[in-house]
Amino acid sequence: MIRVHKHSIIPASLQVEGCSNYDGQDVQEQLVVDQHEKCYLCEQITGKDFQIEHLKPKAEDHHPELKYTWTNLFLSCPFCNGRKPNSSKILDPSQHDIENLINQKIDFSNRKIEFTGDTAQIEIKDTIKLLDKLMNGKKGIRDIKAQLLYKDIEREISFFLSLLINFSDDPCDVNRNAIMDSLNIKKEFLGLKYNLLKENVALADEFSEYILWSKTA
Repeated sequence: MIRVHKHSIIPASLQVEGCSNYDGQDVQEQLVVDQHEKCYLCEQITGKDFQIEHLKPKAEDHHPELKYTWTNLFLSCPFCNGRKPNSSKILDPSQHDIENLINQKIDFSNRKIEFTGDTAQIEIKDTIKLLDKLMNGKKGIRDIKAQLLYKDIEREISFFLSLLINFSDDPCDVNRNAIMDSLNIKKEFLGLKYNLLKENVALADEFSEYILWSKTA
């Protein structure tokens, strides 16, 4: 999970008096563009299989007043949207650099994604709790869908690690370009890649300009 850019212009369908539709075609189109077709929680490319998710729940006993509010709408995959509880008070990714507030690291030996941050802050605590549930399963037990997600993460991060090793061994343009491509905003699991880079001062300095996703968009 990383920072997400949201276009400042509110889609026209949300500005109609008495608006009763939060997932109009213009809303869908703008969110697909803003989020580069990726779920804002797991960072997987959604393709055609996406939903419009409410950061703060739209339920009557939560935040019904935000049901048609542009700043509360995000692109999500059905997997994450279906598992995000209404009780969550997670960080707004359009307002916070999630990748700086929450360390995201894969533990290959235990096949687990580790999330750490200042849990004294309720929004960080709830975000970590949700991400842990999505990536590691309920109480650390993954069902089939969660296991498939983990396998995708493991595959991509293993590949990225191989790119870092190749560059460390031979810092040529070909190896540098391969890392730059893997860090493109359209690629998946950038939060985990960001943490890998930050663990190595030399690599973090080398690729610092490519890990500023959505901060100046």
